[in-house]
Amino acid sequence: MQTEKASEILNVARKLMMDRGYNGFSFRDVAAEVGIKSASIHYHYPTKAELARAAARTYREDFSTALNALPSTNAIGMLSAYGNLFVATLRDHGRVCLGGILASDATTLPETVRYEVECFFEEQRLWLSQVLRKGQENGEIITTIDPDDFSAMFVSSLEGAMLVARGIGQPDHLAQSIDQLVQFAKA
Repeated sequence: MQTEKASEILNVARKLMMDRGYNGFSFRDVAAEVGIKSASIHYHYPTKAELARAAARTYREDFSTALNALPSTNAIGMLSAYGNLFVATLRDHGRVCLGGILASDATTLPETVRYEVECFFEEQRLWLSQVLRKGQENGEIITTIDPDDFSAMFVSSLEGAMLVARGIGQPDHLAQSIDQLVQFAKA
């Protein structure tokens, strides 16, 4: 069972990583925001890798919960709602997807953190593939696309568009990119 302080540390670390990536935060940064000494973090998370892994895991779990809570309307609506989860993160908080920002640090990530990133993207691809397959069965999604290939491209394009939108300070760029991706799939 996680203590309230451990949860606070985890949330602050997650926020900092979404802003700066894995290499852009330290225990000192987390401690300053939480209002504790950095040595106190070691009690809950002995290493930076363990803290980052826990943050990535809970992000993945929270995102999975959000996906499962999306209304099961139609494939086009679900693709748009999926994209809107990312748009809200950028527009409301100025942050990018933790999976995407950690992927940009892949060569320097500890193996346990990289594993969580890989799991995150695999779960995204599988969810999108299911939506696309159902959409093809219902005649909403063109049948000339392969759901697995398109879902991988959809996630990659969305993550890239999110970084560009943040970089140019235009969150609407992300929403427009998602709209275009959805239009490509539409029957």
